[in-house]
Amino acid sequence: MKKLLSIILLLLLSAGISAKVQLPALLQDNMVLQRQTEANLWGKAEPQKKVTVTTSWNKKKYTTRADENGAWKVAVSTPAAGGPYSITISDGDKVELNNVMIGEVWICAGQSNMQMPVAGFGGQPVDGSNEAILEGAKDKDIRMFIVKREISQTPLDDCHTDTGWREASTKSIAEFSATGYFFGKNLYDVLDIPIGLIEADWGGTCIESWMSEEAAKRVQPDQTRDMTFGEVNQTARLFNAMIHPLSNYTAQGFIWYQGESNIHMYGVLQDISAYSRLMQEMVALWRDLWGKDDMPFYFVQIAPYEYWGTDRIEVPLIVEQQLDAMDKIPYSGMASTTDIGDKVYIHPSDKPSVGKRLALLALKETYKEEGVVAHSPRFKEARFENGKAYVTFTSDATLGPCLANRILGFEIAGADKVFIPAHAEFVPNKQEIVVSSEIVAEPVAVRYAFRNVPKAAELYNCGGLPAFPFRTDSWNDAR
Repeated sequence: MKKLLSIILLLLLSAGISAKVQLPALLQDNMVLQRQTEANLWGKAEPQKKVTVTTSWNKKKYTTRADENGAWKVAVSTPAAGGPYSITISDGDKVELNNVMIGEVWICAGQSNMQMPVAGFGGQPVDGSNEAILEGAKDKDIRMFIVKREISQTPLDDCHTDTGWREASTKSIAEFSATGYFFGKNLYDVLDIPIGLIEADWGGTCIESWMSEEAAKRVQPDQTRDMTFGEVNQTARLFNAMIHPLSNYTAQGFIWYQGESNIHMYGVLQDISAYSRLMQEMVALWRDLWGKDDMPFYFVQIAPYEYWGTDRIEVPLIVEQQLDAMDKIPYSGMASTTDIGDKVYIHPSDKPSVGKRLALLALKETYKEEGVVAHSPRFKEARFENGKAYVTFTSDATLGPCLANRILGFEIAGADKVFIPAHAEFVPNKQEIVVSSEIVAEPVAVRYAFRNVPKAAELYNCGGLPAFPFRTDSWNDAR
């Protein structure tokens, strides 16, 4: 018996000596590391074991020692974009990562409009999907990683994946987030460097599930999401399982498409009055995790959809919250979708435009590409004179409908608070919209596209970007 125990002990010791370091799911062949920075590599080894990392692009060796729990981490200097490279990690037994590219890395997160793949959902296609899948298959330096959809009651250090890092191919593109892919494809076409995209999303989820309980309570101290709408929508469950495990992976920034479930959840109207503050806290939390308070955060305006009625105003009310968040979150921007919603389908098919508009924000603001028009027209001010409203906008391009005699989508109201479709004309030399109606003799309020599903929305700038919905009043007529 003693002899048998000795043999077992010897085998265990031998196994320990030859055990390879354990790497997290994100560190795999085909990955993209963020360029020209100190990029994190991390994992597990035997406690107190020396770990050596060698990077092929500079032949440099980095050494560290696993702590008492076996955890280790090093930051490696990355060069300008390029590859493929290899990384060797050893604690006495070597692990090699191959086909590693250096480029730009973005986290793509949110609910079902981020999750919607290039191939579309059943009965809900994505515009130009086949063309994108066939054309993009040649772009092997676009790399994609999908985080497995899981929940956790406590913050995890590692995520799971069914795909790993994949080069662009017909299959990997078809299965990846359409919003994320078209964003990355536009960056790739302009920057001409490897692009790494990490998808972490789950349909039908509220913003509270993507942030810690502490962050949510800073906004609503006595209220966090419970089991009413399922465990996936409990505060912090997705943050713990799908965001926290990514935070060691050095990235350039985030794109975000979420908000529908903070308007309604399984047919129940939600309180949206705190949405801006929730966004602010979530972004601050994520940036703190990544250790970078200027990490770009670009997000998507909630698109038109009927919810409880096309003429109601739940959608523009949450857009007001999103615009407020954009004003208060540094290094952020919102892509307008005023023109691409659908009253029947909550998942707009024009994901190429969504991805492109997000990419325009990144190209202009993060990568400082000149000549890019990235910001949609936004209401600046209105004055009421002689029975008309005179409306001006801010944008990074002039207003566009230079040949239009009339712009549809405006409404005007008098003191009775009854909105009437209005005549709106563009005055090019003043960059001003003149709004009036024969029915409203003395207007006191003007709105544009301020319905769940506007009957028309025709105001663009010369970059082809649609104006955000707006109103000059504060009347609560949502119901």
